[in-house]
Amino acid sequence: MNELSRKMNAPIAGRDFKTGQTLIKSVLAPAFKARMLGVNGWFSTNILGNRDGEVLDEPQSFKTKEESKLGLLEMILQPDLHPDLYSEIYHKIRINYYLRAPTTKRAGTTSTSLAGLVSDATEGEFSVPRLDSGGAAGA
Repeated sequence: MNELSRKMNAPIAGRDFKTGQTLIKSVLAPAFKARMLGVNGWFSTNILGNRDGEVLDEPQSFKTKEESKLGLLEMILQPDLHPDLYSEIYHKIRINYYLRAPTTKRAGTTSTSLAGLVSDATEGEFSVPRLDSGGAAGA
């Protein structure tokens, strides 16, 4: 997979080497920018039913994770260079702990609201369901 990824110049994981929210942002945001599609909103969520979810259910642990995830769109879309398209994105990260599902993870459910496609209210939703954090990390 690594060889094919290098050959095709295509990502197999996000910036943090995960396959959930970060990968989805790493793929979709450059595509939107290349087409100069404005992004009005980006809502990302993970539903975790394992130790990751339990840890990230604590506000301080979540805050650290949230800060690292929030910076990716700004880095890719460069709102300072394209203020009309990206300066006022509503960007929200949610990580939910699901106690009754101890080994499941639904990583990277992402809803976006785009401007400039068919209308100002174009939306898309993308999901990467996984069985556990090991699967999401590619282990």
